[in-house]
Amino acid sequence: MADEAEGVLFDNASTRTSLLYRLKALGSIIRTGGKPHLRFNILKELPTAQGYTDLDPLTPVRGDPATSCIYEWKQIAVPVQVSGLDMIKTPEGNEIDLVELFLQSAEIAMRESIGGSSEGIFSSADETNLRAITGLQNMLTTSTTTGTVGNLSRATLTKWRHQSGNVASAFTTNGLNIMRTLFRQATRYDETIDTIVLTGAAMDNFERALTSTFQVNLPLMGVGAGDQAMIDAGFGNISYKGALIFADDACPANFGYFLNAKKYFRLFVREGRDAEIGDFVKSQTKDDLATYVLWAGNAVMTNLGRNGTLLNADTWS
Repeated sequence: MADEAEGVLFDNASTRTSLLYRLKALGSIIRTGGKPHLRFNILKELPTAQGYTDLDPLTPVRGDPATSCIYEWKQIAVPVQVSGLDMIKTPEGNEIDLVELFLQSAEIAMRESIGGSSEGIFSSADETNLRAITGLQNMLTTSTTTGTVGNLSRATLTKWRHQSGNVASAFTTNGLNIMRTLFRQATRYDETIDTIVLTGAAMDNFERALTSTFQVNLPLMGVGAGDQAMIDAGFGNISYKGALIFADDACPANFGYFLNAKKYFRLFVREGRDAEIGDFVKSQTKDDLATYVLWAGNAVMTNLGRNGTLLNADTWS
């Protein structure tokens, strides 16, 4: 029964939180095999171009174009325990229903954890904290020049810095202007923001601003219909310049995230640990059957400059 439940369990856990659902829809939840850590080469610097004419001498210069960001494996476990009394109360033949009930509870806990702000993708954990996913509060902070992401320092590596926009006073004053600028700053060539996740308050402010100035802002901002699959799944969303914008309850107060999730922000999951259900065993000192639902993986960002943070958008006026 465990083999039949595992795939469904992680599928449900990964589709009931809006940002997790969006990552899955984009193909940005990626299963991978075993390796010491999650390592990615990133562009460090570009060579300097030089103009020349005819037989001008050209001086070769050996560049240093790449370095590596390294993310560690993170693990999450959800305990499942069925007591002897639970089994006594269960009619004969209904034991599977009892176990399913406890696994459904574990599913909710797994969803809350992976999609949350304590151990999940919104956490503030870095690579020194192995008990929580490296989260957006670590990757896209209030400061663009301090702290480490993927074991690389923003202070020393200027290319390893995200974009930031601060509404500062009130959304009604400059919220839409800051969003427009932040979207442009995080875009390069055909690499553009595809996902914007906000707090409920900031999402309300955004829609309120559109409602009050709809005829003016519609053509300028490119606001349109959202993704029907997300709508069908119960997640409200709007298309903003081609990116989907929506609220997530786990998004920390006064933070919003402009993400290139298709290319640069992804969730890697270890094959065989995508909500793997262990064997039920009996404790030595208790009348019970116990197991764990186990998950291993990490969120990674491989280009901070193509992602951004929106600050203090929760206040309307």
